[in-house]
Amino acid sequence: MLLYRMHLNRSLCIFATFFFCTWASSFFDQEWSTWKTKYNKKYSSTREELYRRKIWEDTWHKVQEHNKLTDEGRSTYWKGMNHFADISPEEVKRRSCLMSDGHDTQAPTMSYGLREGLPDHVDWRESKCVTDAKNQGMCGSCWAFATVGVVESRLCIKNHNLITLSEQQLVDCDSGDGACCGGLPIQALTYVAQNGVMKSQDYEYEVKQQACKFDEDKAISLNVTKYYNLPDEDSIVSAVGLEGPVAVGFAVTHDFMTYTHGIYDGECAESANHAIIAMGYGTETDEDGEEQPYWIIKNSWSEAWGEKGFAKVKRNVDKCFISKYAASFDFLE
Repeated sequence: MLLYRMHLNRSLCIFATFFFCTWASSFFDQEWSTWKTKYNKKYSSTREELYRRKIWEDTWHKVQEHNKLTDEGRSTYWKGMNHFADISPEEVKRRSCLMSDGHDTQAPTMSYGLREGLPDHVDWRESKCVTDAKNQGMCGSCWAFATVGVVESRLCIKNHNLITLSEQQLVDCDSGDGACCGGLPIQALTYVAQNGVMKSQDYEYEVKQQACKFDEDKAISLNVTKYYNLPDEDSIVSAVGLEGPVAVGFAVTHDFMTYTHGIYDGECAESANHAIIAMGYGTETDEDGEEQPYWIIKNSWSEAWGEKGFAKVKRNVDKCFISKYAASFDFLE
């Protein structure tokens, strides 16, 4: 009788394992197919698809584990299976769209400190002076998108007219930066200040570098008096709160690429490798009654990432070196 029960338990265990594996395989097959359709994913070979599928499944498990921690109050942001779910952490480490060893523009550093009279909450989207999130695609042109986004918003704040401007002009024509191989916002501001910038409709984005087609007659002149670096978060807060969005650096990891919502407090790379826009800030009170200060940032990874292309990032801790490569400019009054 005991032997019979042992055989029965073993058979039930084998059956349960078989049933779970079959269910899991069917579940992942359906989810994989749905995800590929949603993000229009196509692969060059069966081998590549199997490789991406394995990464995707690993990401799925990591997302579930992380979100469980967030639900338990041990993190402040959530992850999701967005269009980066088939990219490995190792691939993310190898990517960078900042050219940290670029040419020296000799731009000054402007240390504002924390000015008096700053509003507690700033979100320049509320002024209708922020364009929708754009998509740099598989081109390391984040520096151009961050620069152009800042110029778009600050022009609108000054003139009360939001115009969508051209990143492709900078990718093609700004010889001080490296097109799809990276650049720096401060260098791009130097180029824009000297040449002006065309509208996006006159110089559309192509996700690759092409011959320069700059047309001076169609360029908007900015009348910039100076462009400069900002050394710390206090100076960035003051600039964002009183003047407008600022281009900043960020040390991206796989965690940030799969962010969906909440205040990002996840892992950071060893150095800044991406450019984004600090276009607001605020504070939330958590479940324990503690205040959580955050940045509102605009990214260039399409509206499929984050909160329609925007995110909140933990503030006052220089999260992911966000003060690195911070750059802004002043208009002629």
